[in-house]
Amino acid sequence: MHLKIEDRTTASTSRTSSWGDGKEGSGLRSVSAADSLLTSSTASLQPRQATEEVQGRRPGPGPGPGPGLLIFPGTAQRNPPNTAGKTIAKANDDNGAINQTTPSPSPAQAPAPARSIRRFRRPPLWHPPTASKDEVLEKHPHEGSMGMRDRRGACLAKVQAFIIEFLQGSSIHGFIYLAKLGLNFIERMLWFAFICVALFSIISLSKRTWLRFQTSPMVISMDRNKLVWNTSFPSLTVCPHKRIDELKVEEYILTHPEQFESEEDQEDFRDFIVKLASLTYDNLETLPLNKSYGIPSAKYLDLLYELKWPFEPEISSGAAVKMFIYETQTEFGICHSVNSLVARYNSFDYWRSGDWSLQDHGDRVTVHPLDGEIYAQIINLSTAYDVYFHGAGDVPSISKQRYTFPESDYTTVELIALEIYTNEEARATKQRSCRFNYEAEDMLTVPIYSFGLCLSECRMFFALRVCGCVPHFYRSRCEYANHIFGTQIRNGRKLPVCGLEGIGCLVKIKRDIIALKSDKYKINCNCLANCDDSNFFVQSYRSRVWFLGANLQWGIIDYPKMQLRRDVLFSFADVLVYIGGLVGFFLGCSALSFTEIVYYFTARFVRRMFFD
Repeated sequence: MHLKIEDRTTASTSRTSSWGDGKEGSGLRSVSAADSLLTSSTASLQPRQATEEVQGRRPGPGPGPGPGLLIFPGTAQRNPPNTAGKTIAKANDDNGAINQTTPSPSPAQAPAPARSIRRFRRPPLWHPPTASKDEVLEKHPHEGSMGMRDRRGACLAKVQAFIIEFLQGSSIHGFIYLAKLGLNFIERMLWFAFICVALFSIISLSKRTWLRFQTSPMVISMDRNKLVWNTSFPSLTVCPHKRIDELKVEEYILTHPEQFESEEDQEDFRDFIVKLASLTYDNLETLPLNKSYGIPSAKYLDLLYELKWPFEPEISSGAAVKMFIYETQTEFGICHSVNSLVARYNSFDYWRSGDWSLQDHGDRVTVHPLDGEIYAQIINLSTAYDVYFHGAGDVPSISKQRYTFPESDYTTVELIALEIYTNEEARATKQRSCRFNYEAEDMLTVPIYSFGLCLSECRMFFALRVCGCVPHFYRSRCEYANHIFGTQIRNGRKLPVCGLEGIGCLVKIKRDIIALKSDKYKINCNCLANCDDSNFFVQSYRSRVWFLGANLQWGIIDYPKMQLRRDVLFSFADVLVYIGGLVGFFLGCSALSFTEIVYYFTARFVRRMFFD
C-alpha cells in the first residue's frame, strides 16, 4: 500500500517536471517574455532561426517548421524533477505548438536529453463532389419545392424580425408594449386595444375637423368704421312697358302679305308680337299658341329687336364718376341697366357678334358719407316701367321684388345699402362659399360670373332638360371652354329655341322654374353668392304728377353704419394644428414619428429584406 502511493507520487512529480512551470528550478537559461508566450498561431509564423533558438537548438540548415506547419508535442522522455526550473508556454488551442526552453546545464549536472517533436502538414479538408441541378432533382424530386418552402419561411422570419424591430424602436407611444419581452398575451392584447381606441378617436375627430374645413371655414363679421370704406351707388334695371313700335309692325305686315290672310290675322299678329316682347315666366300662358305666322322660333329675338320701340332715356347724377346706361336682355325682355358691370354681356349686339371677350364697362360708382346726399336721375322715360334695384355685379332676377311706376309721375326713391366684401386672405380659399366675377369657369353663356347670371343659366338648362328647348330671351348658343396651350378656345352648339309647343311645355313647369325647386325633377344649380356684393332696400319712395313725363330719381340718404366682412376662420393651417394635437394627445407622436414610419417601411425594409 505504501509502495503504490509512492509510485503515484513519483508519476505526479514526473508530470509536473515535464509540463509544469518548474517553480523550484533556478538554473534555467533566461528567456524573454515574448518567446515564452508563443502559441500555435504564432509558432508556425516564426522564422526558422527564432524557432530553433526558442527550442534551445543551434540554428542550422536542417528543415524546420515553416508556414502552414503545425507542431504537436511528441513522445517526450520522462525526466526526473527539474530542480533548476523551466518555462513552458501554454498552448491556446488544440493545434498549438508547445515550445519549451531548455534549461542551461550547470557544471555539476549533465545536460538534459532533447525532446522529440513530431511535425506534419494538416491534410486538405474534404469537400463533397458537386452535382448538377438536374442530378439533384433526379435523386430528390421534392427538394425544389422544399427549398422554395424554406426560402419562404426565411422571408417570413425576416419580416417578423423587421416588424418586431420597428415596434421596439418606434417613438409612437404604446407600440413598444406589443413586442416587449416579459409580457404575456393578455397584456399585449390590452395594449393593442388601447391603441385601436386611440386610432378610432383620431380618425373620427379628424373627419369632423376636415368636414368643418370643407363646409364652413369662413366667418362673417361686422365693421362699424363707416368713414373708412366707400359705398357702392345703387344699380338698377328699367324695363319699359311699351316695347313694340306700331309703325314698324305695320311696315312688317305690308312687307309680308303672304303671312296674313285677313284683317283678323293682322290684328292677332299685333297682339302676338306685343305679348311676345313682354313674355316672361309670369305670363307665359297669355301668349296665343294657335298660330305662328310663319315665324320660326329661332328668329323671335331678331324680330323683336327689329320691331322694338326706340326707348332712349337719359341719365344724370351728382356723383364724381360718370354713369352709363346699357341696353340688356333679361328674363323680362329688353331692358336698360345703370351702373352695372355685367349688363353688356347680355346685350343683343354682344350675342349676335359671337363675342366672348371681357368688356370695358367702366368703374363702379361709389360714394362716401362726406359726399353728402347724392342722387341719380333718369329722364325722358315716356312710358310706364318696372324697376329692379340690385348691386353693380348682379342682374335682375325673376324672384326679386320689382317696383312699377306710371308714365306721368316724377318718382323719388330712397334706399339703404348693406354691403359685404371678402378679405384678401380669403381670396385663395376655395371653401369660402362665394365667387368673384372672374371665376367664370362653370359659366356657359357669359365670360363673367354673377349670382343672377348663374340662376338664369340654371333656369335655362332646366327648361332644356324638361322641354327640350330654351326660351327666346336667353342666349341660344352654349359655348364650352377648352384650354389648349394656355389659350381659351370655346366650342359649343346652338340650343333649340322654344316655339309655340315648347312654350306650352314651359307653362306646365313655370312654378318650378321660378322657384328652382321641384318635387318631380331634381334641380342642382350650384350657384354661389358674389364675394363682393351690395344689397339695396327701398326705404321710401314718393311720386308726384310731372308734366314733362316720367322721371326717376334715386339715391342714398342714410349711409350704412356697418359693413359685413367675410374672413377666414378655419384655414388649412388650423386643420393641421388640430389634427396634430389629436395625434399628439392620443399617441404621443409628432411629424417626425410619421417620417420614421416612412423610413422604416422604405429604406430600412429594403435593407433588411435584401441586403442583410
